[in-house]
Amino acid sequence: MAKKGKFDLGDLVHAGVLKEGENVFFVSDPSKVASVVKAPNGDFKVSLDGDPASIHAAAQKFLGQEPPTHASQWFRNQGGQTLFQLWQDQLASDN
Repeated sequence: MAKKGKFDLGDLVHAGVLKEGENVFFVSDPSKVASVVKAPNGDFKVSLDGDPASIHAAAQKFLGQEPPTHASQWFRNQGGQTLFQLWQDQLASDN
């Protein structure tokens, strides 16, 4: 469990907001897809060509630079909501 208020992909999976194996899409180029996976250490990450990576690392790879905003803003689910929106909604429902 992450610190309260800190982004954690695992929190979204445990809350049922995202599912293991679900695809998330890069906002700027939806042809760039990652899927939610459980890494060998038990943390939830996104898979980029079979390699588990944090959301931050995935955003950095797809952008080619450090993300200018929170990395979760650069990925969306099939329904069009960014991971940042899902995270903020989850935080609001926890309060």
